[in-house]
Amino acid sequence: MLPAPLMALVAAAALQGDPIPRMLERVDPERPMEDVETLVSFHTRHTLSETESDERGIGAARRWLKSELQAISESTGGRLEVREQRFMASVMRRQAELVNVYGFLPGTEAGPTGRTYVVSGHYDSRVRRGLDAESFAPGANDDGSGTAVVLELARIMASETYRANLVFLLVPGEEQGLIGEKHFAEVAEEADWDIDGMFTNDIVGGVEGGNGVRDTTTVRCYSQAEGMHSTSRELARALAASAERYVEDARIKLVFRPDRFGRGGDHQAFHAKGFPALRLTEANEHYARQHEDVREENGVVYGDLPEFVSADYMALVTRVNAAALAELALAPAPPSRVRMRAAVSYNTQLGWSPSKGGPDAEAPAHYEIVWRDTTAATWTDATKVEARTREAVSRSGEKRAIVQGAVLGVTADTNFFGVRAVSASGHRSRVVLPDRP
Repeated sequence: MLPAPLMALVAAAALQGDPIPRMLERVDPERPMEDVETLVSFHTRHTLSETESDERGIGAARRWLKSELQAISESTGGRLEVREQRFMASVMRRQAELVNVYGFLPGTEAGPTGRTYVVSGHYDSRVRRGLDAESFAPGANDDGSGTAVVLELARIMASETYRANLVFLLVPGEEQGLIGEKHFAEVAEEADWDIDGMFTNDIVGGVEGGNGVRDTTTVRCYSQAEGMHSTSRELARALAASAERYVEDARIKLVFRPDRFGRGGDHQAFHAKGFPALRLTEANEHYARQHEDVREENGVVYGDLPEFVSADYMALVTRVNAAALAELALAPAPPSRVRMRAAVSYNTQLGWSPSKGGPDAEAPAHYEIVWRDTTAATWTDATKVEARTREAVSRSGEKRAIVQGAVLGVTADTNFFGVRAVSASGHRSRVVLPDRP
């Protein structure tokens, strides 16, 4: 349950015309399940597997994925732009051509490299031996499930209009060192692409762990920070807030680690470039079904097979992604250059530069100052600040517009503070922290 101050803000923002609830109603559990089964039918999607066949190997898989995105594009009158990134990479000491496949949905207030949100899954698979590009490697859950979620997101989201750009990204080479995602992040960095958030979905189809625990509602969300704070961590909090608002049957478990202990995922390639990024994964993994040769021993079935993937759980994960992506892309851009004055005071004052967008960008309806106890995982309180600007002059003589607000009777000695932008329909940006939180 949201705290009372946030409940009031959410209720005030629940205006008619919000596209997110009707978008979530379009999620069809059967479609992602059919996608998983199609991916499994390619026998193996090892990054070094067959590329010429239309029935087997990673080449067949990527051509099918591109055809699915093209079909979605046609259903939107071509609004979803289907693209490829072809590049040479060293894969386990072998040179190979890799192909990132993605759909790009332009926003109304962002140029080609303007504010963008990326959602991804990796379409390669593997068995126990890393160089084995021939054996049956179904990869139903790792990461057929994430790939299927991205396709379903494109299907339900591409017909709507957003302020920011959306990218539905499918990459190979994850199992050999996040190769596809690293390439995309490097290209984005070189192009000065304003990627304000990236979600990777990896192993998002299972509901039963190897320890026998069954969990059909929890989704783990991993985010990285070099200290206590990061834009990636604020992206995770934004996702959790959107899920709480729109997806009542989901429980988001925020995990403040880069990834599972001793393991990694594609979001880390983006975080390393300074882009906010997070990983979504199922509640309780089954290790006998990951990176294993398909077999049965002593009554135990090993291997990443489609019968171990839940259509309903993938649909839940799809709704969690869609709610957060849509809210962020419908919201104004986050504010910037947040400053705080609170030393030796019972009150906390903040000032910030207003949200920026393209030349036709609609200004925020208002802002919210949010705060939480230093031990709280999520923002617990908020107050509204009108979007009025005034001119300020810095010590260097620079003139700039700022917005100011204050929280009376709440000290920064025991609380963290931040600021987010809010649209007229109540959609909220991620929170931006002061330079000294």
